[in-house]
Amino acid sequence: MDRYIVVSALGAPVRIETSALDGDAMTAVSDAWADATVPGDGEGGPTVTANATTSTPEMLSDLSQRVTLAAIDNARARRWMLHAAGLAREDGRVAALIGPSGRGKTTASRTLGRRFGYVSDETVAVDDDGTVHPYRKPLSIIENGVQHPKVQRAPRSLGLGDLPDVPLRLGAIVLLERRPDGPDEPEVEEVDLGDALAELVAQTSFLASLPRPLQTVAGHAAAVGGIRRVTYREAETLDRTIRRILDSAQPAPAPAAVAADLPLPAASADRAPGARYTRTDAVDAVQLDDPDRLIVLHTDEAGQGVVRVLSGLAPAIWRAAADATLEELVCAAVERYGEPEGMDAAAAVSTAVDDLLAEGVLRRADAVRWAVADDVAWVDEPDRAVVLRLSAEAAEPVTLEGSAAVIWDAVVAGGPSGDDVAAITSRTAEAAGMEAPDDIAADVSDFLAHLLDGGLIEARPQP
Repeated sequence: MDRYIVVSALGAPVRIETSALDGDAMTAVSDAWADATVPGDGEGGPTVTANATTSTPEMLSDLSQRVTLAAIDNARARRWMLHAAGLAREDGRVAALIGPSGRGKTTASRTLGRRFGYVSDETVAVDDDGTVHPYRKPLSIIENGVQHPKVQRAPRSLGLGDLPDVPLRLGAIVLLERRPDGPDEPEVEEVDLGDALAELVAQTSFLASLPRPLQTVAGHAAAVGGIRRVTYREAETLDRTIRRILDSAQPAPAPAAVAADLPLPAASADRAPGARYTRTDAVDAVQLDDPDRLIVLHTDEAGQGVVRVLSGLAPAIWRAAADATLEELVCAAVERYGEPEGMDAAAAVSTAVDDLLAEGVLRRADAVRWAVADDVAWVDEPDRAVVLRLSAEAAEPVTLEGSAAVIWDAVVAGGPSGDDVAAITSRTAEAAGMEAPDDIAADVSDFLAHLLDGGLIEARPQP
């Protein structure tokens, strides 16, 4: 007979299979997860099987970690998941207390959890509309001086408060700063979104998987009246401070969204002669005013979110960098900010561009290579090529003849990695028996743009 319990974790049911456990171990699981248990069979959520090959304390510790990971993975791309403690007032407003290990978050949550509704000490999951999903997992407690494995206790057994019988919603975002030399009474300061975002991103699970991740975070911050940092010495002094923050929160306008996804630059006759710059692929971006800044989210090779705050000349350069020359970037920066004092505008912009290139925020647009699109098939015939885009509905074959066929063959010769416009032009001129490739550069570029519009070729970064 199957034995299991179902727990509510970050807005979804997680089924914990306990069939392999003996009676005492199963009771230990039920007791530890008593505050998160919900009726049902867990349909629609992940399943985690309790490990029967270890001691009960080790099994419970391992189970807590695996349920958390399964719940976070299940909620990715659907909810903002802050590694934070959550405390709820009677009306359902939740304060999310954020801080890396060592900042006092765990102690604060357990101290205040006796005076508020205890939401979680692990993760606060927030829907787009501000709804908060509790995760009342067992707390890991050191008992009798034993560091590992820690004992798993249900929140209620430790005196932590029950949740209010109303829907939960995000009411405050608080960065905790515990200092041994901190003030007797907690000090509260408003934190600029640009200054706080790096910390919020570091404490968010799967941020880059969210639709419009930076806009989501900025929207939630605006909805609760911004982000506060609380500096304090002892957690016992935080009660009134957290209540005041929740009571005083007033919605504010959200920062303006910025289009982060630019189309790849189209082929053009004037790309080859000089360097051009464009933005690298960004997941999301938001604009901050006073002073003018842009917050841009990229992903690294491991798929982790990397937040960069662009200031100084960088915002104007980033906005203008769509297959732009250095001269065009200089004009954009001067138009936005005026001539810089004490230095040449071109030199200042050139330095900023170099920095953005080094950071991976910009790339050289003239480094784009053109290759046959992955979904295109073709047949070479004498003096012509017949090309078909396989993924297009009701696609008709395109017949390329004469110089068009020569240019097509020059693109094909570049292979999967492709070639830049200059190389394709040179190859075309050689095939046509011409000694001056520059004479046909404009025609080749125009035809590449035509192929790009038809989806027959695609741009690829320089390897």
